[in-house]
Amino acid sequence: MRPAAWLALAGLLFVLALTFKPVIENDGIGYFSYLHTLVVDHDLDFTNEYQAVRTEHVGYYPLLIQSRTSTGMLADYFPVGAAIVSLPVYLVTLALHPSGEPQFGPPFSVTLTLASLLMGLLALVLAYRLASAIIAPRPALIGVAAAALATPFIYYLVYEPSYSHTFSACAVGAFLYVWWWRRDRRSALGWFALGVLGGLMGLIRYQDGPLLLIGLLDKPRRWWHLLPFLAGVLVAFAPQLPIDQVLFGSLLPARPAGQDLQFLPGHYLDVLFSSFHGLFSWSPILLLAVAGFAFVPDRRLQVAFVYAFVLELALGGAAPDWFGGFAFGMRRFVSLTPFFAIGLAAVAQRIGPRISWAAVGAFVAWNLLLMTNFTYVIKTSGDPGFGQILTGQLKAVVFLPHLVSQGAAGRALLLWPALNARFDPIYGAAVLLGELVCVAAAAWALLKLPAPTAKVNDSRAQNSRLRSFLK
Repeated sequence: MRPAAWLALAGLLFVLALTFKPVIENDGIGYFSYLHTLVVDHDLDFTNEYQAVRTEHVGYYPLLIQSRTSTGMLADYFPVGAAIVSLPVYLVTLALHPSGEPQFGPPFSVTLTLASLLMGLLALVLAYRLASAIIAPRPALIGVAAAALATPFIYYLVYEPSYSHTFSACAVGAFLYVWWWRRDRRSALGWFALGVLGGLMGLIRYQDGPLLLIGLLDKPRRWWHLLPFLAGVLVAFAPQLPIDQVLFGSLLPARPAGQDLQFLPGHYLDVLFSSFHGLFSWSPILLLAVAGFAFVPDRRLQVAFVYAFVLELALGGAAPDWFGGFAFGMRRFVSLTPFFAIGLAAVAQRIGPRISWAAVGAFVAWNLLLMTNFTYVIKTSGDPGFGQILTGQLKAVVFLPHLVSQGAAGRALLLWPALNARFDPIYGAAVLLGELVCVAAAAWALLKLPAPTAKVNDSRAQNSRLRSFLK
């Protein structure tokens, strides 16, 4: 590999050491409680798991761990997909730590959130491969950097990794990658694989399930190829069905009391423009991402993006908690990160690299300040208003060093004297090693994944060029 590539990987690892927080809390409780109750307790009674939330002093929303269903059981309103994806690392951790305790603390909190980190990095790899094939490699790099660093994606990658957003972005990226792969020559097995990834999107995040209809923008070579597509969807989503039957007495997902969707009148403009986590008001670069699809040279991909965006807007705007709770930005759109990377790459190709990198730098600075503002100045679950957001951006400047002092590895190995924390080289080194494994795995995937539209010879040539650049 070239020295520049090594420096980039080392820089990414250093940033992760300073920022990555391996903590399970809030929504993460709902996603990962399945692992302990099914693997250790062999049931769906969450009494033990929710009691551990209290005794381990985990941050939580009372509604989510106190509600009972019509069957009399404690509810888990979150899908099981993130837990299933994380199952291999959980089993390895359990083999090394057979007690399974503490359920939401180290080492389980570390390995499970590292799985989330890996999914987020793979989502960016998939986004880059897609944008490279559809637009061009250099604009794709700009688009992925912007989508990763100037949107809520980075916040949920490193500061709240126990949420499902990195898993959902990776699942959507994988679905789009396979959909784009030889889409005019897809076999029955290809349709089955596409269906599996479509079902997985819904298994990780219910709202993303309808995105599988994007696959039907392609006409199958034979009509019966839709049968393996449907079979793949059912196979992937099947684990959720018995869980919902046991917990809720229904095969359909349930929502908490008072959280039923109301499509009319809805909160659609609020979702986009409100000071209360509005998509474009908190992440203005996404205006360019949406506009960029006017320059994407494929009508089917444009239609796919419009459908995906309208779907997330419709479901988000119909929810009573349309603002996403105590959230950074409009987090429910993070699953569309691969789409946003493509749109931003299209804009970058139109305006050139110099202007693009300068603009991305400005948007990233806004986003970093806003994360600091949200964490140390706003500090409220209510609507801060535009005035407080703007004045808070100025006040947040002095808190910027705190933004890079939250990482577990950095705190345990480097910053412990300044933070009056305990020097813990074993814990810090373990977290750092896990981060290194995630970075290395993502780099390996970048080298091995071919361009999704390329023929075999073209993909080999592109991989050869990438390897020659890294050497």
